[in-house]
Amino acid sequence: MYTTLYKLFRAPRNRNLKRKTWIAHTIWNYFLGWQRTRYALGLPYLSYKEMSREFTILRKSHPDMFAHWRELDSWAARQVLKRLDEGYQRLFKKIAKRPPKFRSFRKPYSFTMCPSGYKFADPVAGDKGFGIYNDHVTIMGRTYRFNLSRPIFGNIKTVTIKEDALGDFYMSVVTNHVQSHIKPMTGHAAGFDMGIKTMLTCSNGRPYESPHFYTESVNEVRTANRQLSTKQRGSQNRERARQHHARMHRKVRQREDHHWKLALELVRRFDVLFFETLNLDGMKRLWGRKVSDIGFYAFLEKVKWQAKKRGKRVECIDQWQPTTPICHVCDTCVSLELSDRTWTCEHCNTHHDRDINAAINILKVGASTFGVENVRLAIASCP
Repeated sequence: MYTTLYKLFRAPRNRNLKRKTWIAHTIWNYFLGWQRTRYALGLPYLSYKEMSREFTILRKSHPDMFAHWRELDSWAARQVLKRLDEGYQRLFKKIAKRPPKFRSFRKPYSFTMCPSGYKFADPVAGDKGFGIYNDHVTIMGRTYRFNLSRPIFGNIKTVTIKEDALGDFYMSVVTNHVQSHIKPMTGHAAGFDMGIKTMLTCSNGRPYESPHFYTESVNEVRTANRQLSTKQRGSQNRERARQHHARMHRKVRQREDHHWKLALELVRRFDVLFFETLNLDGMKRLWGRKVSDIGFYAFLEKVKWQAKKRGKRVECIDQWQPTTPICHVCDTCVSLELSDRTWTCEHCNTHHDRDINAAINILKVGASTFGVENVRLAIASCP
């Protein structure tokens, strides 16, 4: 399966998609309340099939009360019930700690449409049903324009329309296209030291800086929070303040894009990547927001995901392995303070950069621990 995400252009007709998400909200909340009522009466839980059967009965027996349910595609409505059932199944299997919750109508939602209802069509033919053609998508009889940032390959399986906090709509398209990520190996392995001053330092001597997205916008976020808290609920001023608040947090979330691009660059350059295991809880107690702003754990998960798709390896060495105070040339251990960014080995007179030396030691420990073969170790030359 291959998933691509596209942004729909803003238009007055997008209010129809807004209503579709509202209908999906009502279906979720109705059947969640129905299940809770059954539980309070001592009745057993009913699975997705029973909920789907009840949904059909309600639409036919009460056409006036549930007329708005007919505005949403039948398959999309049943996908809402399937999500609700999956939430309860996770609770029964003790994967989730709490049952599903009622969804607020103020928060964005999404709905998924029938896989067989989407096909490539010619707009000249006048097809007014479902279809995706060029940069237009037809959803339940209405056509919307989206930013075709990349082509769509394969047969479309599902199309999900979701809304963000600013009211923008995105289209997630899942196809049966199998993308081949297996490319010629580079034959290189590298170790990486992670830190606060420099996010990543490669064993070949190259530093990778990380913009502090939250730190740079913290004053704007605080101002937006204060402005939002002073506005009266339900007023237009509060809605404008809420959108400004969401816009500031979208700016902070640029960190995600930076992580994905950096992870892809590293995986393309090296076949085997070694990282150190960090005590993130201890680091947060010392440096607080700086650690969360960089997002070490989230970045490492993205690197592992990119490496898995491309047949590369990502390994983490032991947390208590002393990589910083040991000279990578003669293995002499010295006593260093946190402020010592550079130091000279007294035994071999080699001048070290603190982070580069740690990255080289991480590479050596990883190569000896995990048995790396047929790769060249990327080690920076000593001055």
